[in-house]
Amino acid sequence: MSANNLKRHTVKIGSGSGCVFQPMDDTSTYILTAKHLFQNENQETKQLEYVGDNTETSLTFLEYDGDSWDDATETFTVQLGENYFPHQNADAAILKISYRKGFENIHIRKKRLENYYWLCGFPGRLQHQDGIGNDYSSFMIANFKQSGNFFDVAKLNNDILTKQDIEGTSGGGIMTFDGLSNIFVTGIQSRMATDVDLPFGEVGFVPIKYFEEIVEEYYADGRLARLLPVFLKSFVSLIGETFQMGKAPLHKEEAALSGLLTAKAQLIRESDLTPLGLKSFMGDKRLLINYKDNIELRRKKVWTFWLELLVILNIAKDKVHNTADLKVLTQKIRFFYSNTDSYFLDEHLQDLWKIDYTNLEDGGLVVFTSNKQSQNPKTKGIHKLCDIVPDISSTARIEFTNMQNEALASGLIDIAEVREFPFDRFKYASISTFKEDAALALNENFVNMKPVDCYPLLKELYEGLLS
Repeated sequence: MSANNLKRHTVKIGSGSGCVFQPMDDTSTYILTAKHLFQNENQETKQLEYVGDNTETSLTFLEYDGDSWDDATETFTVQLGENYFPHQNADAAILKISYRKGFENIHIRKKRLENYYWLCGFPGRLQHQDGIGNDYSSFMIANFKQSGNFFDVAKLNNDILTKQDIEGTSGGGIMTFDGLSNIFVTGIQSRMATDVDLPFGEVGFVPIKYFEEIVEEYYADGRLARLLPVFLKSFVSLIGETFQMGKAPLHKEEAALSGLLTAKAQLIRESDLTPLGLKSFMGDKRLLINYKDNIELRRKKVWTFWLELLVILNIAKDKVHNTADLKVLTQKIRFFYSNTDSYFLDEHLQDLWKIDYTNLEDGGLVVFTSNKQSQNPKTKGIHKLCDIVPDISSTARIEFTNMQNEALASGLIDIAEVREFPFDRFKYASISTFKEDAALALNENFVNMKPVDCYPLLKELYEGLLS
């Protein structure tokens, strides 16, 4: 992925710009932009006033066909409170348009990474280029400075750019990306505050938190949805991506097992449990490896794996779990995902004892996985993690004991709260255990059996792995 991919998330709005964003809504798509694009100066009072309802402006989107960028223009008709939602104070507004497919990979990002960021938009000085795809420009950002008055400041790499050089990018996103096709927006470029004189190469922008404030104003009556990934709304949307096996080509037993489990996942339609509901109940801390931040929980893959786990539990327990089951369920099982291409334990063995095990009962099962879907042959199955690394007691165990002693001495915990070393208290397993080990335990007759006869066999296998 490159900065050029940000072009698709940039829309031309009249003579300004906007950022195409998919909220947690499968019926509408949003454009995050600057409020002043929809305001005019009253010639008598010299105050900015909103344009009236039924005012029309053009929206021009860019699509890449594999060879060149094509543009598509449509008319946006302003209806305040219906499809146009301005912030009361900040130069921020949300446009609500018909759902546009393929924008689910964009996320808000309030904590600015050390990645490169770009200001993306359509500078007016380029408007006479051949094709709107050439009107687009992106300006690399060197660093950020906090300001206030509803906007922050970004210093561009090119420190001689003037206001005239970037005019037309108002409303454009300040975005970055990762290596997994995810795009992150941290703010929207705004015109400068009248009482601030910014030097060349600096621009003002509205931080993304003010767009969240717009949503909060209209969320309760259903007019706007959270600025969260749409797949957090329902596990159902993730069914087609579940139960991928760790290697190819698949043995026929693995293929048959994958098909059965995917079909079983349809039962999730009977549940009121959603990724967002699970996230809200558990809290970010109990779903994350310690040093990760909550942007990890906005990745689709973590919830795909959660769906796999729920289906496995359904087969083992003959139960479709619902929101009412979460308290009991989370006392018996925890799940942790890491966005790494390494085996989970190769990277996180020394992290697992530090995570939040609050309310997980002794003997509870901790399930983990990473992007490496197959298992490490050395650590297959359910583990007493102390057995994996022979000298674990001389490293993590000692550090754990020291931390407990320091907490006791400082009065942060009571003696009654002191717990055993986590690797002694809990069982651990890769989610691949429930796919690979189950597939290995099935004989060739399994592929010809009726589903009604297959599930009792799987139930017996999964019960054994969970117990």
